Amino acid sequence: MNARVLPLLLALALAACGKSPEHPRADLVIRNADIRTQDGSAPLASALAVSGEKIVYVGDEQQVADWIGPATRVIDAGGNTVLPGLIDTHIHAAEAALSIGGCTLDDEELRVEETAEIIRACVAADKTSTWIVVNAVNPAGFKATRQDLDKIEKDRPLFLWGSDGHTGWLNTRGLELAGITRDTPNPEAGRIERDSRGDPTGFLADATGLALSKMPKPTPQQRLDALRKVLPLLHATGITSYLEANTDEPTVDAYAELAKQHELTARVTVAFETGDKPTPEEFSRLEAQRAKLTDPLIRGDFIKLFADGVLEYPTQTAGLLAPYNDAKGKTGKSTGQLFLPRADLDTFIAEAGKRGFNVHVRAIGDGAVRETLDAFAAARAAGSRQLFSIAHLQLIDPADIPRFARLKVFPSMQLLWAQPDNYSIDALTPWLGDERMGRQYPARSLVDAGAVLAGGSDWDVSSYNPFEAMAVAMSRKNPEQPERAPLVPGEALTLDQMIAAYTINAARLVGRDNDIGSLIAGKFADFIVLDRKFTAGTSADEVRQTRPASVFFSGRDVTPARTGP
Repeated sequence: MNARVLPLLLALALAACGKSPEHPRADLVIRNADIRTQDGSAPLASALAVSGEKIVYVGDEQQVADWIGPATRVIDAGGNTVLPGLIDTHIHAAEAALSIGGCTLDDEELRVEETAEIIRACVAADKTSTWIVVNAVNPAGFKATRQDLDKIEKDRPLFLWGSDGHTGWLNTRGLELAGITRDTPNPEAGRIERDSRGDPTGFLADATGLALSKMPKPTPQQRLDALRKVLPLLHATGITSYLEANTDEPTVDAYAELAKQHELTARVTVAFETGDKPTPEEFSRLEAQRAKLTDPLIRGDFIKLFADGVLEYPTQTAGLLAPYNDAKGKTGKSTGQLFLPRADLDTFIAEAGKRGFNVHVRAIGDGAVRETLDAFAAARAAGSRQLFSIAHLQLIDPADIPRFARLKVFPSMQLLWAQPDNYSIDALTPWLGDERMGRQYPARSLVDAGAVLAGGSDWDVSSYNPFEAMAVAMSRKNPEQPERAPLVPGEALTLDQMIAAYTINAARLVGRDNDIGSLIAGKFADFIVLDRKFTAGTSADEVRQTRPASVFFSGRDVTPARTGP
């Protein structure tokens, strides 16, 4: 018999007997599980098998038995839910990692007088730092002058950094070292607050770079060590991939080195920080940065742009279609700011497409969202097939909501913010008015209009825990202030919609849906086993309390060691 025919006859004989040809045994099998595959053709399964870095089987208990051999690790999930590894589509992991363990006000609502004891303790504990930096200052309604801060610390420069990343406060020594005087012009799209005599008060709105540029920079080793510390923290909440937003050159170097040392345990999509102008020199610089990222775990194929600032009083730099009100609720004069002229935005997008970059834009006000969508529409009309996304999206004009699906623009929403608190209520109510207050974070409207909504955190602006964001998206409630009414409850999403937002939808936003985001044979084995089973009756509070029991990345167990009770 022809040697080529024998294997075929054997395969046919096995098929006739209802058996499949022999295949290698799996390295890992998960069974007795509630597997939410995020694959529309087969959304549920009870078992999966992994060989090497890839999933080789997703299905039922009976068939998975064929993949189990003497060396196979078998995990009984106890009926608990298994999800694809979660993906954060807007995070500042590398920069946030550097602040871990530093002086912080933990985003608490505090008056400047109430911060004094905390800050003085930080000053006393830190004898060596040139600057005293206080992180996570809740900026909504917070007021402090350089004289207020001088009463706390006058010898060393003191910088209070707002949780929103757009605001900061300096004492007199800090203003001196930053070179900020009455003659210092406002930076483009930023503001140095001044008193009645024209002297700087110490408050900076979208002008914090004036101070940050004068501070000592972290060393390459400090950046590398910070990344090593932060990855287990992300894994502990189920995150195995993320979009690193606004990535500068030192951060690129740190990721490249971590990957070179085979210590990177996440798929990182880099959205590069860029300058103010879309010049040929700037794009050559971006291409040089991308060329450093040679490891397949890292992709440098996005550019991040800033469309505007923030809505909260007293900053009010988010770009609106209609003016902010004054403190009495009457129509004012300012519509905030648009950080990029439309011509520059169009040029950035077009040139990025020519050079193989996608575009990720940060926009909060409805005016900034409109401008960004208009620019994306122009690019689509010119034939662009780039991946486009907009992050934050606190206000969107109702007329613009259908454009996300039509233009194939991904909304990346940070829905932990979609709760009633001093940001969304106290610092906005008189200045936005009832109509705009009633359309904050329009998540359901976007989904109902066909948009592919993805989840993100914007950490270290807020918690990186996806389950906390899912819970708020479901309830629109503030768990720490339950007496407040839900924030626009009609915009709440379901648990299934939020799981999709952090898995397959997020994978599509970063252009990795062929590899991750769903549990399908052939994709990378990035998945998490939860500590419970999600059901139709799972509440927002139960989702908030959820933790992964096991976390796998490329088939490797990267579950952080448990500490504490």
